[in-house]
Amino acid sequence: MYKVPLLLFALILCLTLDPVPCHGFDRIDGPEKAELAKAWQTFLNAVSANDIRTVRNLSTEKIRCLSCLDNTDREDEEMTKFRETDPDWYETLYREKIFIPVDVFCEQDYPLVFSEQLKRKMREKTPVFAVEDFGGRKIHMVIVQTSEPGEFSPRDEGVVHLFQFLKMDQGYKFWGIDTIP
Repeated sequence: MYKVPLLLFALILCLTLDPVPCHGFDRIDGPEKAELAKAWQTFLNAVSANDIRTVRNLSTEKIRCLSCLDNTDREDEEMTKFRETDPDWYETLYREKIFIPVDVFCEQDYPLVFSEQLKRKMREKTPVFAVEDFGGRKIHMVIVQTSEPGEFSPRDEGVVHLFQFLKMDQGYKFWGIDTIP
């Protein structure tokens, strides 16, 4: 039997059963789902084609990306020093550092985050559309199971990618990327 973390289990349960409350995630349907699905397809097409200009235009000014902070050896060392020297590192991390300017994200992080394998999984898997309240702000999410439990090893938990969007006057804008676990 696979050990699945409680949050991953709750997310999977939330997305497969109705009307199970899902710890902040609410599935969306109807016109809102159709609008987000259209924005997702446009974003997915741009990512699949490595169309950085379009990705930039479809994004907010800053991208929320925790994995972007330590996805190179140099950044990993900087994060280690940051944690060791800043007494408020946790608050600073989630209040400031996690938000990457879109130009920096597109130049430095996009090639590392959007690997060919991830892009293939994004195209192949059927997404689930959800929304959560995040500090009084509605974050619309496209949730994609990018690896199944046990796919890589018997105890592998699998991975779910959360592609986060904000609804703006000009439509949905890519705001962040996260994973569980």
